[in-house]
Amino acid sequence: MTATEKLSEERDSLKNARIGRIFQSAFNLFSKNGMDAIAMTDIAKNAEIGVASLYRYFETKDEIAIRTAIWAWENQKKKILPFLETSDYSEKNGIGKLSDILELFSRLFAESQDFFRFIYFFDSYAVCEEISSERLIPYQNVILSVQKIVMDAIYEGISDGSVRSEFSGKENLLYFSIMHTYFSTAQKLSLSGNLLEMDSTNEGLIQLKELGKILIEGIKTKI
Repeated sequence: MTATEKLSEERDSLKNARIGRIFQSAFNLFSKNGMDAIAMTDIAKNAEIGVASLYRYFETKDEIAIRTAIWAWENQKKKILPFLETSDYSEKNGIGKLSDILELFSRLFAESQDFFRFIYFFDSYAVCEEISSERLIPYQNVILSVQKIVMDAIYEGISDGSVRSEFSGKENLLYFSIMHTYFSTAQKLSLSGNLLEMDSTNEGLIQLKELGKILIEGIKTKI
């Protein structure tokens, strides 16, 4: 490697580290305070960089919000994928895999409630700011990669008979019904799980696990 190539590599490494710090800072601020209350100056200060440097990487708040959302999903995928590659998972039938997937999301909730809050705030921001669907395509693509994992388990379950046959031809509807119910509940619990005194009697993780059991029982083939 020439001296010029080495210098270029060091610059790229420094740039990547700085961008990673920006994403982490934006994520921390957005997930705690929502997106409307956070300005680019807040992100720059939290990331310990100048505002001018931040604008060199991201021209608008919309851009950094979208890129941070992609970054957040990719981080969660890194936690999910290793388990899906184990023989313990691959040897199960479709309903068993669906059950494991919901259990994985329960673990994510236990470890990363800020992720569920962030996604809630991001979705709200995207709607309020009328961010076009075209600009959200990269964000959609990372979610689609997660959707495929769930859909594969649904198709397998219908094929092997562990998921009720009445859902054949309705796989997409089943996916959204399960995941929207589960994800929305996780978001609600992460945002205001103990807002009322009555809420404190039901720990959020336990509620999610019970919801997962109910959803699985509702679609599996009865023996």
